[in-house]
Amino acid sequence: MPVLFCNIAWMKDYGGRSVDDPPLGGGAFPNREGFCGEECNFVEADDGYVYGHFETIKGKLDRQVRIENLGADKSDGFVDGVDIVWTAPEEGRDPRMVVGWYRNARLYRRRQEFKGRYPSAQHRRDKLRSFMVKTLAENAFVLRPEERQFRLQRGKGWSGQASWWYAEETSDRSARAFVRRVKAFMDDPTVAPIGISPDRDPGRGRPAGAAATEIYKRYVTEYEVNVHPQHHKLQEQFVAFLSKQYPLITFPNCFRDDLRFAVKGMPEVMVEIKPADQATVRFAIRAAIGQLLDYRQHQRWSGRQIVLVGAKVTSENDLNLALDNGFGLAWPVETGEFEIRWPDGL
Repeated sequence: MPVLFCNIAWMKDYGGRSVDDPPLGGGAFPNREGFCGEECNFVEADDGYVYGHFETIKGKLDRQVRIENLGADKSDGFVDGVDIVWTAPEEGRDPRMVVGWYRNARLYRRRQEFKGRYPSAQHRRDKLRSFMVKTLAENAFVLRPEERQFRLQRGKGWSGQASWWYAEETSDRSARAFVRRVKAFMDDPTVAPIGISPDRDPGRGRPAGAAATEIYKRYVTEYEVNVHPQHHKLQEQFVAFLSKQYPLITFPNCFRDDLRFAVKGMPEVMVEIKPADQATVRFAIRAAIGQLLDYRQHQRWSGRQIVLVGAKVTSENDLNLALDNGFGLAWPVETGEFEIRWPDGL
């Protein structure tokens, strides 16, 4: 799915206006007034949707979002099937951090007015007037402050002063890698949407999502949030191993993926590299599969794909997670070489 990053004020749960959860940062208006349009971004409405706001007004101009950059026609008023990644300045100050996301959302070109028909009692109490995006509550995920690990950088190729960023258009290598890591985290099934939260304050909505498992959070923190040193080392060792095994091998240019190789007379192979340890190897395989499927769709890739992980795969379940879904799997062994497994028939 196409993705749009949207910057908003920092709040703990975006569950409505509260003295215990004031908006921090996010522009002049919330700093001056003490409230903001995004304060109900994660309140489940009576119709089962959440309605998201990000600021489009600059001076006297209410700007439109170029949804044609996300697959719509220039005449369309909205586009469906967009992932929205919500970011906010940490505790009101840079850097911006990922605070949550919507999956499979409808994004509008222009601001949509509620016109007095409030979607929930909380929206009515807060007198919110408009929204820019909506999705089913089961597709809305908010991270608690202690779970927020993804920090955006500043500079060319990253999000600028505008409240929204067409992240997949960036040519910056580190920004592209960051977007891939965020999308992989969004694909993790252990993060629960607000629509199935067990806690509900009637009339207020379901403001808090469930935490990811501790092991998965450690995997993301150690290996995904930043490029782990093991990544480059793994790639160098794998290239050296392949070059020794196949003297006529070549390494074609990549597009977003980590590595490609081609043995003379055989099709190219795409490689996704995931540093990991023994406890986190399954999460690494899972994240890699999600990214390889993304590349397969967007690049119309029809060749073989393989996951290279940084730890030995000892579990049959972990091995079959890759093989049964049509992916090869490789890992380093003590001799400095690599164990490579392919699905039957590949």
